[in-house]
Amino acid sequence: MKIKFLPVLLVLGAFLASCSSEEIIKEPAPDGAYADGFFVLNEGNFLSGNASVSFIENSGEVSHSIFKNANSGADLGDTATDLQFYEDYAFIVVNVSNKIEVVDRYTFESVATIDNGLANPRKISFSNGTAYVTNWGDASDPGDDFITVFDAETFQQSQIVPVAEGPENMLVENSRLFIVHLGGWGFNNIITVINTATNELEKTIEVGDLPNSMVVENGFLWVVSSGLPFYAEGGETNGKISKINLTSLEVATEFEVQGHPSYLVNGGGILYYTVDNSVFSFSPAGESLSETPFLELEEVSVLYGFSVKDNLIYATSANADFTGDGKLLIYNSLKNFELQTFTTGINPNGIFFQ
Repeated sequence: MKIKFLPVLLVLGAFLASCSSEEIIKEPAPDGAYADGFFVLNEGNFLSGNASVSFIENSGEVSHSIFKNANSGADLGDTATDLQFYEDYAFIVVNVSNKIEVVDRYTFESVATIDNGLANPRKISFSNGTAYVTNWGDASDPGDDFITVFDAETFQQSQIVPVAEGPENMLVENSRLFIVHLGGWGFNNIITVINTATNELEKTIEVGDLPNSMVVENGFLWVVSSGLPFYAEGGETNGKISKINLTSLEVATEFEVQGHPSYLVNGGGILYYTVDNSVFSFSPAGESLSETPFLELEEVSVLYGFSVKDNLIYATSANADFTGDGKLLIYNSLKNFELQTFTTGINPNGIFFQ
């Protein structure tokens, strides 16, 4: 697995208005009805084959290892890195196992396993019936990274699109696929733009060092870049937030961030990002960033994912040694950050809503 920075990616959101702070664990129903709640993707331990998916109902009840339970005890695989929905399917990218598991999104029963045309797969996105998967390729070769293109309904590969090193998260907007290039084993500082009508490279946009996430708001693409670490050959750099015009594809404004920001998310028109365990927010119409966080995630050991939805703040916490079950923490911003805590699987790295 080619990771210089563990992509701290976790996203969650939503409801749970009726959930108590006491976690309720239950076995999944025989019909595996996973409709009223959200999923937590647990990366597991590298080379251990213990990735899993947990389901949290609106009521607060939790079901663990739902892929294994729905598929006669079959393991999901080694190091799961993404879970996305298309039509009636859920697609789970399993990085080290070099595959994508396709399941029924409501029962989690297996539909297909995609294991061709992939090399170190990372993330998946969809546009008009087409699926795109970022691949880091061989760790020793910075020039072999690519995007796999395949039909989202037949699961047949149609194309390979070579791209620069370290393609990671993607976002589709106005028939364009935007890809942040985190860098893989190395470091990168670009956004690749692919025309989804032709699957050809349209433009490369330079942003801050190590871009990690994007959102669209107020007619612009917003990108957060974490900056280079202290051990980088050229020295440490601060993070940046870049504002890109979606018509011209030019950087309109850049804000420097002290430290190394991550997890840029859109919470109903207000944008949120984190620096270590501090949460910041800003308005897309603003001309500066606040230097003061509005929330400190003191209960989080290692922030491994973050999202904001419906006035709820979601954070996933891996253990300091990255072994053992992690946690999902939900803060209600309307009630003085009242906290709810749930147990997850090992290294929870994403929360996904249907």
